[in-house]
Amino acid sequence: MKRKLTDEQLQATAARRERFKGFAATVAKMTDDERWAMALKMPVTTIEGKALSHANTCLIALQLPTATIVGGFRQWRTAGRFVRRGEKGLCLWVPTGKGGSEDTPQPGGDEGKKIRFIVGTVFDVVQTDADDGEEESEVAA
Repeated sequence: MKRKLTDEQLQATAARRERFKGFAATVAKMTDDERWAMALKMPVTTIEGKALSHANTCLIALQLPTATIVGGFRQWRTAGRFVRRGEKGLCLWVPTGKGGSEDTPQPGGDEGKKIRFIVGTVFDVVQTDADDGEEESEVAA
């Protein structure tokens, strides 16, 4: 059963969504060259060492210009780190691979399915602490 959110939580969620829409609109107005340039200045990777798309890199840069390594809450737990209480997540686009209204064909040549994107939340390594006294330098390994 889903837990019911308070009015304050609903208002905070709505405000966060509006802020993200503004970031997404800013990135959408950028030319491909501008997105490439921003992504090259600030290479952000996931905790698994994968590079983010240029659009997601720009979204992260607009929200936290010092971001370097990002991961979801559970990804940080798996890596032996935890997100500090009160930290605000960074929003980015996550492809679902389920049918939708996007015009981008799904990888693998299946023209019948379209990629659909949802908003995901990640945290930068500076928003986490080591669990059980691990050293912070072990994160990037």
